[in-house]
Amino acid sequence: MKILILGGKGFFGTSIMAQALLKNITVYGTSRTISNSINIIKTDVSNKTSLLSLLDKSVPEVIIWALMSDKNEIELVNNGLLNLLSLIKKETKLIFMSTDAIFTGGTGNYVETDKTGLLPSEAPLANYVNGKNIGENLIKNTHKNHMIIRTGPIYGNSLNIEKRTVRIIQKIKRKESVKAPTNLYRCFVHVEDLSKAILELIAIDFLGTIHLGPSKKVSYHTFYKQRLKQLGIKASISACKIDSKENPYISLDTSLNTQKANLILKTSFREI
Repeated sequence: MKILILGGKGFFGTSIMAQALLKNITVYGTSRTISNSINIIKTDVSNKTSLLSLLDKSVPEVIIWALMSDKNEIELVNNGLLNLLSLIKKETKLIFMSTDAIFTGGTGNYVETDKTGLLPSEAPLANYVNGKNIGENLIKNTHKNHMIIRTGPIYGNSLNIEKRTVRIIQKIKRKESVKAPTNLYRCFVHVEDLSKAILELIAIDFLGTIHLGPSKKVSYHTFYKQRLKQLGIKASISACKIDSKENPYISLDTSLNTQKANLILKTSFREI
């Protein structure tokens, strides 16, 4: 089997490439810059010629779209993803990495069939959330051989620390006060568990949309307290609450119902 990961040098892409190599799977990744690794190919997905060259070189049976751009997600999808969909064969399995943020109602415990939402243009996450929505719909309507993976925020281990926690650590080092909301809930997922689960889904030839992650939601306050403890950092995290009236575009609870995944997968997801 040959797997191509678009975004192979990112936080998630690096992890799933490593897991695939452990299973002796032929895997390639992409980067916008030149890499010394023979498994990483410089590619611009917005350039059709560059993308076609990549596909001719890697000849993948599975392609994982792990690209993201917070502020330019819609452009990335409308250019890069459309280019990809116009070039890949129908036999190629396409896996689209989506997000829990597409559930904008804030009620939590979302199942795969629940209605997703769009954010108004003035919302801080509008481009990212709406771009992921566009991407999901494009794939559903044009490429039957697909998986759409929705997850909560991703975190790593002590050697691979996610950016959100790095920012907290930097504040602590600067002796700044650190606070986190107790009423903002997510299903935080470990990047290694996520990578193993997706490789298992590929192996069983799963098709469709699936939510991946642990069964329990936690607040950001709990997440940071536990994460710092894991990293051996002693620091105080003050509790706060988000006022939904002052922050109308923040979905307080985007937790995912992962019962479907837990029923079909052997891979288990650790709790933070």
